[in-house]
Amino acid sequence: MIYKLKLFAAALAISLCAAAHFGGPAALAARQQSRGAAATPSRVSAAAAPEAARPLTPQERRGRAIYLRGESAAGRAITAVVGEIDVPASTMTCAGCHGLRGEGKTEGGVTAGDLTWSNLTKPYGHTHPSGRKHGAFTDSSVIFSVTNGVDPDRNDLNVAMPRFKMSPEDMADLVAYLKRLEFDRDPGVAADRVEIATIIPTSGALAEMGAAMRDVLAAYFDDLNSRGGIYSRKINLSVVEAGSNDAAARARAAIARGQVFAFVGGLSPGADAELSALAREEEVPFVGPSTLMPQPGTPPNRYVFYLSPGVGEQARSLVNFASESLGMKKPRASVVLAPGALTEAAAAAVEDQAKQAGWGVVGRRAYAPARFDAVALAADLKREGADAVFFFGSGADEATFIKSADATGWTPTIFSLGVLAGGDLPGAVPATFKRKIFLAFPSVPADVTPEGKREFLALLEKYRLPSKHSAAQLAALAAAKTFVEGLKLTGADVSREKLVTSLEGLYEFNTGVTPRLIFGPNRRVGAAGAYMVTINPETKEFAAVGDWVKSY
Repeated sequence: MIYKLKLFAAALAISLCAAAHFGGPAALAARQQSRGAAATPSRVSAAAAPEAARPLTPQERRGRAIYLRGESAAGRAITAVVGEIDVPASTMTCAGCHGLRGEGKTEGGVTAGDLTWSNLTKPYGHTHPSGRKHGAFTDSSVIFSVTNGVDPDRNDLNVAMPRFKMSPEDMADLVAYLKRLEFDRDPGVAADRVEIATIIPTSGALAEMGAAMRDVLAAYFDDLNSRGGIYSRKINLSVVEAGSNDAAARARAAIARGQVFAFVGGLSPGADAELSALAREEEVPFVGPSTLMPQPGTPPNRYVFYLSPGVGEQARSLVNFASESLGMKKPRASVVLAPGALTEAAAAAVEDQAKQAGWGVVGRRAYAPARFDAVALAADLKREGADAVFFFGSGADEATFIKSADATGWTPTIFSLGVLAGGDLPGAVPATFKRKIFLAFPSVPADVTPEGKREFLALLEKYRLPSKHSAAQLAALAAAKTFVEGLKLTGADVSREKLVTSLEGLYEFNTGVTPRLIFGPNRRVGAAGAYMVTINPETKEFAAVGDWVKSY
């Protein structure tokens, strides 16, 4: 199926301004009032949410990771012993049996007791339904109980209770958290509301785009609230207005004020690594931030959920497409790149994916755009026998390179990213390069389903929003819908931990405006792949090639 260039421009824009990586809007309510809008969207302000409880100390936070997930912050092994079998503690967590807040629960006829510190340390001790009696727990008896499976009076605990092997440091962290367990509540959650935030630029080239995203988020949540919210909770949206280099600092300040349960959507180019680190450090979910440089981390950062592929994922898909669909098993491949964070990330992804595919060493040729000698470069690569060239530079430079290669009678297969190509490339492809040029795109117009289109247009109409920066607006809508889906799956008892687990369980989730999303414990880019597109030299149009290509 052939798509006109102008249609691909819309899909391309979903990548949200590659130029921002190379190189104070008015409130929506005020704008709607000036237009005479009847509907007023959710509050969009930096007003503080209700004061949160004391933040966890570093030690309590480490203990929380052990209690909830069986994970040592220091990476030390923690083992659960059931009978004579040793299993990772992550498969038999404290929270899994005793509840997220230690309240205790009964499953399959087995009762896991109340682990709150006020209950454990009752001065008059405990009498259990089985008749077992013992005195109050202390720090030392809790440790002895966890490691040896006995109560303070040395009576055996229920056989279903594992014994745990962990370091003294980890055990001290766990006890510290048990003392705080019953008071540990995530900020930004009340009986009638959930407080979220989004980060948008308020100055520079992306300010207008950020405002468009903010308006759609505000409208979506206002519309949701008008229908009762989620489990009778309204979703209140606040804005972190990020300048050119302080997005992470402002997000940290908002978290410190205790007013943010999660961040949803938003745009903060250049701050991706800092925000990912902040999410991990503060254990705050970031759902659907728009970026060309996702930072999932190694090991994966539990708290970030990117919807769309970045340049790295798209570049990996190019390698997979070359290997699997074009039959290039061990090509002589070279990467040609202009300077920049995006191009460096794409080149590194190609080199790593090529290694995994068994291609061997991939050559690298960096060039300065102001001194680009396409004729000499084409001649050199032809002499080297390169048959696959990954070109990560501007569309104009790539067009010049292709013309130079054609002039020498050399027709390698050329791979590039749609986000970098712009509008210069399609009109410059000679007939000899038919089905020899392939570009990766993160989205195509067909990703917007009829239902998704109707929902989007209805939202714009209800709140009288202009259809401007539509790709950014669609990205914001997708982030909001993904967050809400996670919140629905979490249930009425809301917590960040449960939200993260719910989002990890999303499989083939259809936002209606993006490729379907798949997350998991080790996957933090929902649409990890790209569409492959070629150029028809005769019609000067893009043409889709096959289906979605995974990046892994």
